[in-house]
Amino acid sequence: MIQNTNNQQVQQENSQKYLSHKLLFSISQKYPDHSFAQAINYNNTIMAYGSKFICKVIFFKNENFLNVLQVKKHQNVISTLTFFKDRSQLISGSYDSSIIIYPLNLLSSSKHLTKLKQHTHLITCLIVSKNSENFFISGSLDKNIKFWSFSSSSCWTCTQTISEHLDQVSGLSLNEDGRKLISCSRDKQIFIMERSTDQFWYIKQKISGNGYRISFITTDIFSFQPYDGTHLYLYSFDTITGQYIKSRELSISKGGQGCQYFFPQIYISSKQLLISKNGYFVNLIKFNFNSEGWDCKLEEEIEYNQLGNFGNIFGTISDNGEYFVTWDCKSGLLQVRKIIYENQNE
Repeated sequence: MIQNTNNQQVQQENSQKYLSHKLLFSISQKYPDHSFAQAINYNNTIMAYGSKFICKVIFFKNENFLNVLQVKKHQNVISTLTFFKDRSQLISGSYDSSIIIYPLNLLSSSKHLTKLKQHTHLITCLIVSKNSENFFISGSLDKNIKFWSFSSSSCWTCTQTISEHLDQVSGLSLNEDGRKLISCSRDKQIFIMERSTDQFWYIKQKISGNGYRISFITTDIFSFQPYDGTHLYLYSFDTITGQYIKSRELSISKGGQGCQYFFPQIYISSKQLLISKNGYFVNLIKFNFNSEGWDCKLEEEIEYNQLGNFGNIFGTISDNGEYFVTWDCKSGLLQVRKIIYENQNE
């Protein structure tokens, strides 16, 4: 059931703040029909979310619903969702270890799907390259990172597998030009990988770190959220050693709980905004860059009443930073918020 709440202001606009947000609508999605994964397409006209085994796709215009389509293709719970931009395709990963690519104009047709099944366990994270949509990367509970390319024969193939993590791959992030990749794992290791001249990836650096969420801010800076931690770690590239080193710690809200590994950390470069979940809080962190360097601060924290529920909050943010969607197990609501930035009219 969809509940429109256009007049409900979650937080009043404040001229002293960089941003505010309001709840646009909510969708009843009660456990056990959990929603571990959500995605919004590049022009904010389609939202997809997992409803246990089913992928639900909502089409809307000017924040008004046009129609809802249910697509049941996986054999187990959907764990990751993302959109290609130029391809007009949706890609999902699942507990059934498969990855499915759906053409948006033929969502209801099974024969037009591409199903990839080279992982042997659930898909934990999946990212599409912003630099080339003929390329994406997946991570899994099987400990492997797989690199996928769209070949001249018009099919997706796994071109490389990195198998050096000793436990599940929890988070992945590519830098803007698509030549550097970072990963974090339950083996308490962060890998920094680079692409060589022959287009294969190699591990250049390993850092100790126990956490599920990681994201490039710029090519020279990345953020990492330690598991059950009270601070966000910022790593910077040191030109002398050629290595990334921890340069700062930012105090963030935690809520006294651990985390599930879904809900990736996402940085919106156009808004210089990082979204990072921790415990039963979602932290919105603003970065500022100038000629003297950079800094960051905790701009906003959204608290979810999840006490005793192990931080079961899952979500994402649109590419332009305008829409923010979450689902939490305790309320059973998929909530879509609009983020309003200073000097921006509604």
